[in-house]
Amino acid sequence: MWKWYSRRYSQVASGLRQQTGEALRKTCHIVLTTIYHPAMLTALYDNIQKHGHLDEVKVWVVGDRKTPVSAGILAREVSRKGLETVYFDIPQQDEWGKAFPLYKLIPYNTDGRRVFGYLRALEEGCKIMIAMDDDNFPTDDDFIGGHQRSGQKWSGTMLREPAGFHNICEYLTLEPHRLIFPRGFPFQLRGHVNQPEFVPSPKDATIGVTEGLWLDEPDVDATTWLNGQVKGVGYNGSDLFVLDQSTWSPINTQNTSVVRELIPAFVFVTMACPVPGGVLDRYGDIWGGYFLLALIQGTKYHAAFGRPLVHHRRNPHNYVDDLRHEYWGVILTDWLLHLLRNSFKPRSRNVSDRLPELAEFLEAEGVTQLPGWGPPEIKRFLQSTAENIREWSSACQQVGV
Repeated sequence: MWKWYSRRYSQVASGLRQQTGEALRKTCHIVLTTIYHPAMLTALYDNIQKHGHLDEVKVWVVGDRKTPVSAGILAREVSRKGLETVYFDIPQQDEWGKAFPLYKLIPYNTDGRRVFGYLRALEEGCKIMIAMDDDNFPTDDDFIGGHQRSGQKWSGTMLREPAGFHNICEYLTLEPHRLIFPRGFPFQLRGHVNQPEFVPSPKDATIGVTEGLWLDEPDVDATTWLNGQVKGVGYNGSDLFVLDQSTWSPINTQNTSVVRELIPAFVFVTMACPVPGGVLDRYGDIWGGYFLLALIQGTKYHAAFGRPLVHHRRNPHNYVDDLRHEYWGVILTDWLLHLLRNSFKPRSRNVSDRLPELAEFLEAEGVTQLPGWGPPEIKRFLQSTAENIREWSSACQQVGV
């Protein structure tokens, strides 16, 4: 079976490379998915052209069944201007996906389909991959230059928090002034301010992931929005700060770059899981980001935050619906973080080899240690997440990572 999938993958990948007319040229790939008209592509082109990075960048727009035809038209227009942009529509996905058992596990009409763009970027040799949302618009910052710090050595000091978590939203100047926390920040620590200690970095420290922050509408959860509007009007932090591995902060898929070796660890957890009251949603990137932080423990890689900034001009949201979708993610995240930080001890040296260990851990520890108030649907969700992680790991191996 594996040989058939590998052979089928080679045939499909070869055909797609012939269609797009290039292979292994661009070192920096940007991936986003959308069900709207991706107007941000024009702003992205303007920024990349202004800072002289057009020859280094390729963009993947992963479509879905609800994506308007105008998305493909705009992608072609931006490509003609000089920013190579591929609109990866559903018919192309369906054909390409025949090579991967993972493909059937990712539902249509979910943002989890962005992982197909991750695999396409890996196929074509990206060194750095940037995940964006379709409502992220670059500021005047050098967007690509900022993210090219992923993969660089870091010799400066690192931040360490006694509580184990650092609130990156403290670096935003807000109107009105409020203490807010990024989506996915543990609730048991909310209400406290940062108390960072500055510690020396290990001699081989390397930035493996860079998350740029967001002006206008910060990436906060529905409980925050329901307590009143807030706007990010400025950034008051350093250009870049790096966290010690013992200190975590949520990592999302808005304005976040990872080096090639860590793309397999940049798991996007498939959502839309049926649970009491609706579906579990809006935590796929957050749990995936925490998985990444768990998977890089003891390696040379560290997470960095700061610039480049983007304007987050949110697509329409109903915050009550968002709360309903976030409910189980909100109340499970503190439990999951305690489990990951205290019990997950990866054995393999290679980060990609740790993915099956994580899947095994979720089944052996997550399912059995789920609190008694967790419904049976959550156990099934954890089991399916473990299965998806295994298939995601296999897909990454198929494309050579």
